[in-house]
This record gives sequence, structure tokens and C-alpha cells, in this order.
Amino acid sequence: MEKEVKKQSGSACFNGTDGAKKLLSVIVPAYNAEKYIRTALDSFCMEEILDDIEILVINDGSTDQTGAVAAEYQARFPGTFRVITKPNGGHGSGINAGILLARGKYFKVVDSDDWVDREPFCRLVNYLRDSEADIVWSGFYWVYEDEKVPMDSWRKRAEMLCPFEGVEYGRTYVFDGIAEKLYIKMHNMTIRTRILQENKIRVDEKCYYVDTEYTIFPIPHVSTAAFIDEFVYMYRIGRNGQSMSREKMQKNEENMKRVLKSLLRFYDRLGSEIPCTPPKKQYIANLTARAAAGYYRIMLCQEEAHKSCMRLSGFDSMLKKRYPDIYEANINRAVTLLRGSHFRLYDAASALCRIVYR
Repeated sequence: MEKEVKKQSGSACFNGTDGAKKLLSVIVPAYNAEKYIRTALDSFCMEEILDDIEILVINDGSTDQTGAVAAEYQARFPGTFRVITKPNGGHGSGINAGILLARGKYFKVVDSDDWVDREPFCRLVNYLRDSEADIVWSGFYWVYEDEKVPMDSWRKRAEMLCPFEGVEYGRTYVFDGIAEKLYIKMHNMTIRTRILQENKIRVDEKCYYVDTEYTIFPIPHVSTAAFIDEFVYMYRIGRNGQSMSREKMQKNEENMKRVLKSLLRFYDRLGSEIPCTPPKKQYIANLTARAAAGYYRIMLCQEEAHKSCMRLSGFDSMLKKRYPDIYEANINRAVTLLRGSHFRLYDAASALCRIVYR
């Protein structure tokens, strides 16, 4: 049985301008992930970069062999892997623990059922050696699990082929100058650790859908961003129990409401408690609108159509009245149709949603 690990032996060779002991900290929040986690951890085991990275496996109160599997990697690579065992607190608590413990110049989250493509990841790490950008963007694939064929034959699809039209890869941009063009997801983002730690960035715990908090909360403190032409992150789609399934979405209405309330409270503080330029505030409005569209999708999957329609209509009216910038930032066609029909198309949209997410 693994023990709680607070410090790791082994020397660290990197000593960058942030005083970091490692170039990159990768946080792997893990709960009952023994079936998948070897794929994730194996993907980091490249001799040429082991000294430059640390992999923090946050064992979130697992009741299976997740911790024991992770401990094998710590024993093999004690200067690279650390296992942190803690009581169960959800995905957000794993991110929060990683922020507190990270020793790298940069910080990245990789879920325990996902992995990185080895050569692109190597190139990302090498790019970080000389980078001074606050955020470094790299691409990701949705990878569709299919147990009938070998893993290297699974279908892949890019949600975004590039961050924005005309991007110059390798160039460091002023964030405000390109904010209106951007949509950065957790899988894209490698961020300077100092920004997270100095600004005490924390996300909700014991809650789903906190990825948006993680990508939004640091933005007021970000000055620059750079982009590399690499698809680094492999995001597994299709395994049982993922939060994208209809059953999960039906159960997690309260989680999404909790995250939206947190995002709206954060938005209320921008420009007063939290200094924030207008381009960054609009960027945050845009991402919050995307999160709100996720709430519409969840509500469309609910069983009691009339009650769900009333709740959703009330939320939409509140958003229009109190947060017009977020309301107007919507780009989701289904939301636009619902609004245009004054929610009379709710039943038809709900039926379609149930087919898509069956």
C-alpha cells in the first residue's frame, strides 16, 4: 500500500527565471483509474525529458489499485513521479492540490484516463525551455475509444485545427491583442505556475465541470500567450461513466449550476476586486457563455420537460437582465433557436438532445 508522499527525493536540474526546480509540472488527478492510468503515465516516460518534468499523481481517495500503480512509477523514476494520496475531493481538489505542490516553471493538467502523444509532448517541453509566455497553447484530439480495435487505430478528431486564423506559431502575443479570437480549453493550456500560485487560483471541489473555472480564473493575470503547432493532448471519448453521457448530465444539473454561479460571481468581481482589462473581460464573458450553453444542454436532457423548460427560461431571463455581455456572447445555435422561439421549441430540442446523448 502506498503512503502519503509529501516530498520526493532526487535532484532537479532545471532552474529557470521563476526559480522553478522543474520545467513543467503535470498534474494527474486520479480516482479509481487503475484501468486507464498506465496509459497516461507511460506516455510521459521519455528519457530525454524525465529530468525536466515532474508528474504529480493526485490519488483522490481511490478504493482500487490506482495508488499502487502510480507508486510503481515513483519507484522507477523517483526524480520525476510523485504520488500524493488524499481524501476524496473530486477533480477540482486534485487540481488545487497540484497548484499548491507544483515545482515547475509551467503547469499542465492531464486527466488519468487521457494521455499525451509522446513526440509532440517532447516538443512542447523543449519549447518551454526558452519560453517566457504566460500561456502556451497546443492542440488536442478527441480520441474515440473502441475496444474492438487496437488503441493506435482509434478514431481521432480535432475540435480546433488551429487557435485562430493567421496564427504565427512560436510567436509570443500580447493576450489582449488576440483575446477576441481565442478559445482555450484545459486540454490546450500550459500555464506559468507562478500565475496560479501567486494569485491563489482555486476551483470548486466535489463538483463536475470545473475545467472552465481552471481556464478562466487565471486570465486577468495573464499578459502573453504563445502557440505551437503540435497536437499534444489525447482526450479519450466514449468510456462508460464520462460526464458527457445523458445519464451523467441528468444527474449533474446541480454541479453545473454550482459552477455557473461561481463563474458569474467571478465575473461580478472583474474590474473592481480583480483588475481586468476590457479585452480579457470580454474573453471571460465569451467562455462563460460557452459554459452556459452546456447548462442548456443539460437541461434539455432532463426528464420533466415542463419543469426543466421553466427553470431554463428563468435562467435565460436572469442572464439577459444581469449579464448582458455574457447573454450576447452566445454562439450556440440551439440556444439561439430556443431564445428566438421564446422557448416554444423546447420539446423538439429536448427530443433531439436525448437522441444525440442517448
